[in-house]
Amino acid sequence: MYETVIKGGIVLGVILVCSLIAMTIVIQRWWFYRSVEREDADYTPKLKKAIDGETSSIVADGNSTLARLWSAMYELRRGTAAEQEAAGELVLESESLRLDKYLYILATIATIAPLLGLLGTVFGMIKTFHAAALSGAGNPQMLAEGISEALYNTAAGLLVTIFCIVCHNHYRNWAERRVRVLENRAKQFAAILAGGGR
Repeated sequence: MYETVIKGGIVLGVILVCSLIAMTIVIQRWWFYRSVEREDADYTPKLKKAIDGETSSIVADGNSTLARLWSAMYELRRGTAAEQEAAGELVLESESLRLDKYLYILATIATIAPLLGLLGTVFGMIKTFHAAALSGAGNPQMLAEGISEALYNTAAGLLVTIFCIVCHNHYRNWAERRVRVLENRAKQFAAILAGGGR
């Protein structure tokens, strides 16, 4: 691996750093989305009891978005429907920002990785032609070094780009679905409060 990085040159090192950053973000986002799902799954039974009037108070423990959404709208239960919706929208906006956090970095790396690969390819070809100019075509080892540098960078740039695009699109779709679910929940809560629910 170390020899490959050396052969690929400094541009390949930059691509590898980008790949490590991307991998870190992918793992962090996966852990975050899993924790969000767990928190809401744990909170849903408590919320149902609160709405059905089986508890004496609204349970808003933990970091569940459903808890924050219900609590924000419930605090304005004596207010107008517009005020309740505005309170719900603030929670939804905050949750949308939390879900989208760091995804722009994946998109950025997906954009620059193939350009870095192309830059590394250009450097490799320059090295190849320089070697050919100095020693002619009689030194295949020097020519092979430049060509291998070009190919390493091209392959690495494309691999990092593909990985980042797939992960970014997957997480982006997950976040959008999540926001739509919360919007439907907010409408349900508004209907419950309008009907004289808890």
